[in-house]
Amino acid sequence: MSAPEAAPEELRVTAAAEIAAYLQQLQRENAAVLLNGPPGRSLSSRICALDTGADVLGLEIGADPDGISQALVAGGEITAVAYLGTIKLQFELGAAVLVSGDQGAVLRSSLPERLYRFQRRQSFRVQPAGSVYPRVIVPGGEEFGRALRVLDISVGGLALALPASSGLPLPIGQVAAGLVLELDRITALRIALLPHHASPIADDPQGTLQLGCAFVDLDTAASRALQVYVDQTQKRRRLLKLDA
Repeated sequence: MSAPEAAPEELRVTAAAEIAAYLQQLQRENAAVLLNGPPGRSLSSRICALDTGADVLGLEIGADPDGISQALVAGGEITAVAYLGTIKLQFELGAAVLVSGDQGAVLRSSLPERLYRFQRRQSFRVQPAGSVYPRVIVPGGEEFGRALRVLDISVGGLALALPASSGLPLPIGQVAAGLVLELDRITALRIALLPHHASPIADDPQGTLQLGCAFVDLDTAASRALQVYVDQTQKRRRLLKLDA
């Protein structure tokens, strides 16, 4: 997950005051911070403490029944990823330790010496032509096998339709793993999603919500299948416009 030293659409931030300003904004907005470490471990958190004078950054660790936070600390390499609108921020956590408190566990580290700011590319999104597929199957719990309709989809993420009375089966800012994306009757992909925001769909009398999500750690085969689906759907829509 380490960021390269130079790449298109990338800004490498090394000024301490600018780094602190980005971290303060993440804290003000209570933005989700995804912690990643080898081998493929990830955990969602939020900034709960920031002291630039003492060089201390605190990240709140919620429910962690699998002990991922301890594994991340033991691994010694933790990359943090967060979003401010269309800006992706990425930085490494140095000298991270777990501290227990009244409010639960906190991952404490020094402030990053550098931060990478990426302008997120706007992946081309397509709207499905059918009313059944694609859809996301949510396993487990009382809603085992529940299917959520996909409103639009790209190689980077998708938007799901949520009935107003259904609540949020995928909590904002928490990685949801073990999901199944059915592109059609034949193609089913195992995926993980990171929900970013939920908003009402304009002019929808039923009060349906749109849940925007990003794909997390897609493997090569799933990425290829998604790209094929997006390309084919785009071509079909172009042909329909020509025939109209």
